[in-house]
Amino acid sequence: MQSSFWAALKHGSLWKPHAFEVEWEGRTQSVLVLVKQVFLLWNLAYIPFGPDLQALGVTQANECIRQLSKQLKPLLPPFVFALRFDLPFDEVNDENVLHLAGPRLRTLSESVQPEATVRINLKWGYQAVKLGYRDRAKRALRKASQSVEVGLWAGDDATFRRWYDIYLETSRRDGFSPRSSKYLKALLTLDGKVRGDISSKLLLATQNRKIVGGIIVVFSPVEATYLYGASLRLDGVTCSHPLQDYAIRMACERGCSFYDLYGISGPKGRGSHLAGLEIFKLSFGGQSCYRTPSTDYVYRFLLWKVYTISERIRYRLKRKVRPQEGVQPNS
Repeated sequence: MQSSFWAALKHGSLWKPHAFEVEWEGRTQSVLVLVKQVFLLWNLAYIPFGPDLQALGVTQANECIRQLSKQLKPLLPPFVFALRFDLPFDEVNDENVLHLAGPRLRTLSESVQPEATVRINLKWGYQAVKLGYRDRAKRALRKASQSVEVGLWAGDDATFRRWYDIYLETSRRDGFSPRSSKYLKALLTLDGKVRGDISSKLLLATQNRKIVGGIIVVFSPVEATYLYGASLRLDGVTCSHPLQDYAIRMACERGCSFYDLYGISGPKGRGSHLAGLEIFKLSFGGQSCYRTPSTDYVYRFLLWKVYTISERIRYRLKRKVRPQEGVQPNS
């Protein structure tokens, strides 16, 4: 999410991307800041999965974030009432994550991006990764191998519409708010059109030549990330396991170091709408990773308070039903 690819995608959703070079104690890093008008003339600024404090060698996170927020303010568009941070995942199998605290720093009651995920180390190759699958995944793959086939979307509109209908059906069944077809189509059609090494693929599962599910995976040179998925309920088999297995194999073939299944419930019951996904995602043998909750640096407290109250209500409506295994909620 710190890439030209993501900036181009979000620009189509009315976020204005801004890139900055951040220097901290001799180390530099590019940071993407997205800005969007959320009511009247007022804007929210947002840094998705950045900055990487470990890469910058930061030892005093609170001070670094405060200094960055202060120095960015005059460089951002006018009428920005808060700067939101979603820091990257950094703690492996440890729920005692860093919490940002200090003047003007406020932890959100609900994080924008998940506070925990499952990441699989791919450095030993696909066969080694597959040996690490847990019995649950191995059984599901054996059953599905008899009738489910997985391949890449060929790019035609008719097939995309068939998959998107399944995606809408899944959202109604499992209670998450779906992305628009325009947004998801843009995510897929940006592939190869933006400078950089990011690509996005739609993987489709078929049974008797009928589409029964699919997932969208984004690939970078370092890692592959599962973002969106949908599936039909099938008798006796699941297409979710073979879809993820195919994506993991693709990531290994592309030389990725990690595969990110993206999104499980976080520490202390936070992100409970994702709790139903944990068993499924851990069945592929990865490790749970945790991160700091979404935190705002507040420039205008009254406007921030009004916005966060409305946001809290919206999240409660969108995240009130827990998704079933293999289904990725709106990200």
